[in-house]
Amino acid sequence: MKETDFSLGPIMKAARKFKKFNQADVANAIGCSQSALSKMEHNLLIPSAPQWFLFSRFTSIPPESLENGVIDRHIKVKFNSEEVSLGFKIPKKYRTQRSQKSREIYPFIQYIEKTKGKEALTEYLNFTGLDSEFFLDFDNLINFQLIADTMNYFIRLGKNREESIAEIVAIGQNNLYWDHYGVHWKTLGTPKAVLTEFIADQAFFQMDFQLNLDQVDDKMFLTYLPEFHLKQFKETEEELVTFLNEYRKATIEGLLKRVLVVKAHVHIIPGEKGSLAGKLEIKV
Repeated sequence: MKETDFSLGPIMKAARKFKKFNQADVANAIGCSQSALSKMEHNLLIPSAPQWFLFSRFTSIPPESLENGVIDRHIKVKFNSEEVSLGFKIPKKYRTQRSQKSREIYPFIQYIEKTKGKEALTEYLNFTGLDSEFFLDFDNLINFQLIADTMNYFIRLGKNREESIAEIVAIGQNNLYWDHYGVHWKTLGTPKAVLTEFIADQAFFQMDFQLNLDQVDDKMFLTYLPEFHLKQFKETEEELVTFLNEYRKATIEGLLKRVLVVKAHVHIIPGEKGSLAGKLEIKV
């Protein structure tokens, strides 16, 4: 799942399972045998250019997935959509209230792979109970429980200090994570304009939290308000809340540095104990 080093086979398998196609369906669509398609999915055979074109059209994935190593259709999150993730086995606790893209797990996977190696990544994937191919498609839906479990996983690893969380963001929120949104935001010119657009584009990332931006004098205040379906998290462990807020802080600092090359001073304003709601004070 690196930006330039990946295998095509898992991408093909991920695209097929997203649509719940069987191998015979896809093989027939691209003009090869089922055994040949199986070899492609296991990296034992490389599809020809015409086969890849037919494959990407049949499975409705962008052809550039071949270059990126991930699938990103640039579509908005649809709460509990029954049109995605059809062929994946999803653990029961992750099946309901799904309103975030698997893109939101990508930074954590990148961090594990780049700093700990493939064995550690396999351990994390086994912990989630999800296929590795699931995370290759940014439009697969996850719920906040997976986010919470992932952050708790990092807490148990001792990666919950401010500098560790900043490193996760720096490594994982790369060009693939931000995609064309980050490119567009570079043209906006001011931190307020960037954050306003960041909020407007949240539907391409998640719909668990409503974001609002206010400005008072030279300071901006960014608030995260959990949607009603997160009511079961109203009394969250403080360690997780701290991790979540530090991750939000590092995200905003990293975003403004990336698109405007400015250093933002972000301060977490303490909120109600155990609440997923958050508020950041931002000064540039």
